[in-house]
Amino acid sequence: MPPGPPRRIRDERFSVLAGVALAGFLLVVLGLLRLQVVQREELSRLAEQNRIRLDVLRAPRGAIRDRHGRLLADNQPSFDIVFRPMPAESLSRSRTLIPTDWLLRISSLVQDDTTVIKRRVQEANRTGQTAVLRRNAPYSVMAAVEEMRADLSGVDVQVAPIRRYPEGTLGAQLLGYAGEINDVELEKRADAGYRMGDLIGKTGVERRYEEMLRGRDGAEFVVVNAMGKRVSTLSEGPPRPPIPGHDVTLTIDLDIQRALEEGMAGVEHGAAVVMDPRDGSVLAMVSKPVYDPNEFSRGITYARWRELIASGNPLLNRAIQSAYPPGSTFKIVTMLAGLRNELVKADTHLPTSCSGGYFFGGRRFGCWDKRGHGSLNLLGALQFSCDVYFYQLGLKLGLDRLQAVARAVGLGEKTGIDLPGETRGLVPTKEWYERRYKGGMPRGALLNLGIGQGELLCSPLQLALMTSVAANGGRAVRPHVVMKVQGVPEFRIEKPTEPGLDTSPENWTAVHDAMKLVVDAGTATVVRMPGIGVAGKTGTAQNPHGNDHALFVCYAPTDVPTIAIAVVAENSGHGGSVCGPIAAHVLRRVLLGDSLATAPPKRAAKRDSTRAVAADTLEVAGD
Repeated sequence: MPPGPPRRIRDERFSVLAGVALAGFLLVVLGLLRLQVVQREELSRLAEQNRIRLDVLRAPRGAIRDRHGRLLADNQPSFDIVFRPMPAESLSRSRTLIPTDWLLRISSLVQDDTTVIKRRVQEANRTGQTAVLRRNAPYSVMAAVEEMRADLSGVDVQVAPIRRYPEGTLGAQLLGYAGEINDVELEKRADAGYRMGDLIGKTGVERRYEEMLRGRDGAEFVVVNAMGKRVSTLSEGPPRPPIPGHDVTLTIDLDIQRALEEGMAGVEHGAAVVMDPRDGSVLAMVSKPVYDPNEFSRGITYARWRELIASGNPLLNRAIQSAYPPGSTFKIVTMLAGLRNELVKADTHLPTSCSGGYFFGGRRFGCWDKRGHGSLNLLGALQFSCDVYFYQLGLKLGLDRLQAVARAVGLGEKTGIDLPGETRGLVPTKEWYERRYKGGMPRGALLNLGIGQGELLCSPLQLALMTSVAANGGRAVRPHVVMKVQGVPEFRIEKPTEPGLDTSPENWTAVHDAMKLVVDAGTATVVRMPGIGVAGKTGTAQNPHGNDHALFVCYAPTDVPTIAIAVVAENSGHGGSVCGPIAAHVLRRVLLGDSLATAPPKRAAKRDSTRAVAADTLEVAGD
């Protein structure tokens, strides 16, 4: 047997091994000291975060009601599929890898594209905020998620309020809709406390009064297990309940809104506004075509979005965002300007009588009635909407005096209504013509302006405002759709800064008498009502892109006006035969009661003649 190593060598080896063991032990001790002493607070916090999670309690938006308290928008519970990042991922959240099989399973469950799910999960990991993967999930999806949640780390089902519009399409563009906040909106409102998945007003009242309708989210601390599943509510810290948003009461009258919707049922594209001429309260507003805002609350697909846009862009509120030539409804302005500047009186006959046209600058300007109206005074010219009379009056006025009166009654500028996206329309000035045309205003422009054609553009809301100012004798009012905000007693609608139109009582009497003649024995006899005076004006505006637009404005009762209406129907023909019955339906429903307005008016058939007289009503379906 060979001799072993010398004792000295064995001692040296033992010393080395003992030193290695001691060094390892010292490293373990130092590690424990580091974990239990140096990093104690940090690790305790992370451990607590693994056990405790902060859950956001979504605040419901305030309800929207009509002037009588009837519900137009509120909330209902929905089930959202959400992803909650684990807090212990700390600073490496943005670099956390998302397993492909996990991503595919989640995308299949919530029925959304993997790129969308991945982006939302990455954003949640980066910010530590809960991400909504699918809003208002059906029961089948919710059940599938609950069944597989043990294998789907971070995925949960959350109850949240969703916007509901019980009247469906009624007043859709006016109310607007609330949808999930997008990246652009989130970046703009980063300092306002918005989070991913929050609802935000997108259009209409929902958008304009977002700050008041939006509530304040609450929060509670909950105990979770290792998989992130909620076990119980933490008893040490009481929850902070959500604070609902303020309820908003509109000036809209649901009965009038329904009547206007019924009247507009046969119009494919157009808009109408009903206003109280005493204070500018909007009683009803309709834009066609319509959409159902509930679709956007539940979540809309891209295909459905494309379908809506292709159907005539129903999201556009044509009552305030579209502009049309006012046609012969503008003759009210021309008449007022002539009276105010003492160029004509109620009984004034102009030199050239109407024989169906007017010659100016080597060109013939036709009247809508090719047979002519003969010699008319100012009241008769408005009653029968004689173009030849207003051609001459436009020339006598000149541009400055005509556009000054147009702006005084609310045309050519935003009305200041409390809705987003309002158009200004256009009342041209000399400076505008100089920018548009090298030689300034064309010679025949005043003739076209005098009858509401040419470059003039007005929204239906502006036409309703013009009619309201005419009805109340020149006093300026500010159109508005919100009456009060619950819990905000200091809420007020700003008074108009414009002075209105100042002219003599005799001039206003002449305008009111002429507009009443339009209804009693002129181009709008279809609007006549027993025992109630109605004053109005028809209009037919030439449209270079298709058939003429039909327009009609009116107010009633004539002795003490409480309602003003403006109706525009695109590509529909004559204002008296198309828009007049719509206004008549609303007036009968509001002023005479349901018994005399049993059915909405039918769309008038297009006729080849420019004048048609019905034996029973003597209706003149002209301008």
